[in-house]
Amino acid sequence: MAQELKVVYKDSDKSIIGFLGADLDAEDHEAISAEGVKVSSEILSFDDNIIVMPDMAQVSAEGVASKT
Repeated sequence: MAQELKVVYKDSDKSIIGFLGADLDAEDHEAISAEGVKVSSEILSFDDNIIVMPDMAQVSAEGVASKT
């Protein structure tokens, strides 16, 4: 198994503020979050045995998330 996550980030500077399980609704999360918080559409996969930290991903100027 693997952890499948979407990146939660600030739209203003594309800084990562957390992760959201791929099975959760990104639109619902954005609706209840502070203004300017976005969720990537890309799903990133990480091994189950690691703790995923913000420096393990990045968000491009276009809002595309990827692993670092």
